[in-house]
Amino acid sequence: METVSAKNSFSEGKQVVLILAGLIGNSSVIKMFPTAFLAHPSSKGSGKSTFAEALERFYPDFVRCNQDDLGDRRQVENLARASLRNGSSVCIDRTNFDSSQRAHWIKIAREIPGTLIWVIVFDTPKEICATRLRARTEHPTIKSPEVALSILDRFSSQYRAPSESEGYDRIIYLQPGEQESVYSHSSLTAILRRVQDAPPAALGPSGLVVAAVITSITLVIVAVTVRRRAA
Repeated sequence: METVSAKNSFSEGKQVVLILAGLIGNSSVIKMFPTAFLAHPSSKGSGKSTFAEALERFYPDFVRCNQDDLGDRRQVENLARASLRNGSSVCIDRTNFDSSQRAHWIKIAREIPGTLIWVIVFDTPKEICATRLRARTEHPTIKSPEVALSILDRFSSQYRAPSESEGYDRIIYLQPGEQESVYSHSSLTAILRRVQDAPPAALGPSGLVVAAVITSITLVIVAVTVRRRAA
């Protein structure tokens, strides 16, 4: 099996906190996002765990941090922090359905200066999630399709799509046709390239720096103009 250093290939030697999110495709979300990253406050069955497991397998620089496996958010936080301190990148594979949930991972990323914050949103309609859940029997914490569907309904009503103002560097959206049941090395590479090449989030860490520079330049121009007029 081919493995590659994602840190060197995709992030210019920097570590990455990759947040996976699942956009529930109900009508209110579709109106807000014409199927518009991530993923990660994602609904059960949106495809993020399949992606995260393949990412860790092909790109061992990424450590998968999954709450179903670890038990609770605190354990996920502990693994993410420890992995970043050891020089790895992390993939946050849990259900972060709103900005307050996602803020935990942004905070942890900022504890390590220079860490990039990427989001992949698995833009999977609720109906497709439900179909997957009915056929899925091996989930570690959900024991029946009925329970799974009730959880899906709850997450669907609570889900709030990521916005650039939350503080990401890059965000992309994967439509159902772009998601795979088995990811190859080449398909993962293509997705990581998409994230890397995505435009900077307007108000992410990089965007804030650019905004601050633009603001400073504007203030200087205004000050010079005022002085000239006064003279």
